[in-house]
Amino acid sequence: MSNARMKLHSEQYGKSGNIGENFRKLLGSPTLDPLQTVIRESVQNVLDAAKLGKPPEVLIRLRRLSRGQMDTMASDVFGDLPEEGSSRERIAGFLDTDSPLVLEICDFGTTGLGGPTRSDQIPVGTTRTDFIDFLRNIGSSRDTDHGGGTYGFGKVSLYAMSSCNTILVDSYVHGDEEKYRRFMGCHVGRSFDVERDSYLQRYTGRHWWGELSPDGDFAEPLTNEDAGNLALSLGFCERTKNRTGTSIMVLGLDVRNDEGADDPPELVGAKIVETLLWNFWPRMMGSTPTSRKLTCNVEVHGVFLEIPAPERFPPLDLFCMAMDKIRSGENADVAMISSQRPVQDLGMLAIQKGLKAKRTRLVEAESLFPESASHIAVMRPVELVVRYFQGDSLPDERLEWAGVFVVNDDNEVEQAFADAEPPAHDDWIPENLPKGHAKTFVNVALREIKKAAREVAAESMAPNPQGESGPSLAKVAGDIGAILDKGAGDGAGRRQAVSGKSKTAPRRARATRPVFGKLLDGYGSHLGPVAVFLSEVVQDVNKSGVRLKGDAMFAIDGSSIAAGKNITEKPKILEFRFEGVSGVVKVDAFGVDINGEAGFVEVLVAMPKQAAVTVNLEIACRGDE
Repeated sequence: MSNARMKLHSEQYGKSGNIGENFRKLLGSPTLDPLQTVIRESVQNVLDAAKLGKPPEVLIRLRRLSRGQMDTMASDVFGDLPEEGSSRERIAGFLDTDSPLVLEICDFGTTGLGGPTRSDQIPVGTTRTDFIDFLRNIGSSRDTDHGGGTYGFGKVSLYAMSSCNTILVDSYVHGDEEKYRRFMGCHVGRSFDVERDSYLQRYTGRHWWGELSPDGDFAEPLTNEDAGNLALSLGFCERTKNRTGTSIMVLGLDVRNDEGADDPPELVGAKIVETLLWNFWPRMMGSTPTSRKLTCNVEVHGVFLEIPAPERFPPLDLFCMAMDKIRSGENADVAMISSQRPVQDLGMLAIQKGLKAKRTRLVEAESLFPESASHIAVMRPVELVVRYFQGDSLPDERLEWAGVFVVNDDNEVEQAFADAEPPAHDDWIPENLPKGHAKTFVNVALREIKKAAREVAAESMAPNPQGESGPSLAKVAGDIGAILDKGAGDGAGRRQAVSGKSKTAPRRARATRPVFGKLLDGYGSHLGPVAVFLSEVVQDVNKSGVRLKGDAMFAIDGSSIAAGKNITEKPKILEFRFEGVSGVVKVDAFGVDINGEAGFVEVLVAMPKQAAVTVNLEIACRGDE
């Protein structure tokens, strides 16, 4: 199978000028790192292109090009190289690389890059301009109601991640049977001059590879069979009329870390999974309506990586609970943030508190996910996270909280927040808006969000209604079944270490902080729910720990109240179960003698209604007075 050979067209400055090589500097600087920016912006554009009434699919691939694919790249794509020296050297350097790493961002079930291919000639009545918005123009405004934004920064970030500032684009266009497949390459480099007939002909630094127009002054994309054959020979995903959409290949993916070394592809893949979860969890939830749901896959060298469900991936589980409160629209824990002048509802805010769950680390170093959640995720009605506002942590380090703010879908309000976003869509900046209602809306919402982020922890330390000092009695937000992961089981068994700490002997025998294990539907003669907490007993070098005991307490909005308070229904320890290294299991309702043994302990606690509990464990040692 022979391929059509692509031809180079280098863009000249027009008579009225063009945006040249420095256009990326006009778009501001994102707060995210380059890889996060690429994934975030690309997936946001995918969601804006999902107009076919079905959920879009995203496939992100990391792979190395084979020798045969590189030969095709050199002969059929880059047979012609730019005249400008640095651009020529960058692309030639990529072509000389053995098995270079490429990033492909592919979407399916979307419209593809349809519409005209020339920005200067748009037929009357045209409604789709996706192709020219993505490949030709800079910063085109959104054409999706309540969509994610523009094509500007996302496009620039793709070139920035390429070692040769070059991308290839393969698109199968929905609803266009005449030119259903389009394939094109584009490079962004330095502007340059070429002397011709006593004049300097100026070039912008943008270069396209495709099919030249008859007069040679323009490059069109390859189409139909030519486009499909070339895409297939380079390893792009196969496409049919039932799998429309676009694949973007970033050539020579630049994944150098702060030390200047390349991150391994497996680590890059894990970072991509984290980025998807951290930014798009609202669209990945089980409760997300089917038409708005986002399905993601990440593939590294042909192997698919696991992407956890956000509801089961702490701390996103708490954010998901808060989002479900907002979506239900009937929860007393949801507050409406409003402005008074003018009177306008701006959006809903929900806070969810819960026991801190054990983290699953996808990236060990510099993970996006905090050790303890105390953040409010803010978003417009499109439900793409714009940013997180961090507040104060709860006083009890065993607990954490998460919040969600969703802008009102009123057109005037939503447009105000959309206009307040910088090109990277990663903040709301009221200073970007002129004086007026829109600026007031954004300022008021930000003020109230930041206030709420500060007050979540402060409320936990407020005096109780009787005027006593100390934490107030309040139930943890949400039902206990939403806070604790319900599990099945019938008692103690041998447990793995729950602390994750080093086995170095401490100065004094101790029990690690109890971690919630499961919830039993009654135990023995007790008919109500029973929480099971897990801990590890670690002895000092003298094995001086002789007895384990403890107390059950309410988990109260970030603090705790001991069971000795005058409260009608109290948490009560039903049983301690200690299994020492010798294998002997000891059971007692008041504490267990451990006599110098290390091991594991389960604490069974009778649960009050509509409250969460924690457990405090202590070890008495020989020599204690």
